[in-house]
Amino acid sequence: MKLTLHGPCTRVDLAEVCGELDPRLWVAFCRQLELGPSYAACGDDARALFCGGFIPTGDAWECWFHAAPDAGRHMLELHRVARLTLADLPQSDPRPVETIVRTPAGARIARLFGLRRVIAIDGLELWRGSR
Repeated sequence: MKLTLHGPCTRVDLAEVCGELDPRLWVAFCRQLELGPSYAACGDDARALFCGGFIPTGDAWECWFHAAPDAGRHMLELHRVARLTLADLPQSDPRPVETIVRTPAGARIARLFGLRRVIAIDGLELWRGSR
C-alpha cells in the first residue's frame, strides 16, 4: 500500500484515526488542528491512518500525532511521510521539535521522527530532536 500525505489534517481525518473518543479529548485534539500545521497520511482507500502536526511554543515546536490501530503495518511508509512533515517547518526557526509520549507505540513514532527520549516522569516521556 502506498500512503499519500495531505495537509492540513481535517476533523474527518482525525475521526478516522482516533475513532470514538471522550468528548473532552475530541475538543483537545481538534484544538491541535487549529494551532499549527497539520498533516494526514491516507491509504489506498483514502482513509486516514495517521494524523500529526506541530504547534509552535516558546521553546520548541511541539509535535503531536495519532495513529490508527492498523497503521503499524505501514511503519516504513509512515517513516517517509513523517520526515516530509519535518522538512515543511520553517528552516530559519532554530527551535527543536519535542513531544510527550505515553505508549510504546508513541515511542516508535517519535523515533521515526528522529527524536530521542530526554526524560521520563510519572509514565510520560519527553522526546526531543533537532531538525
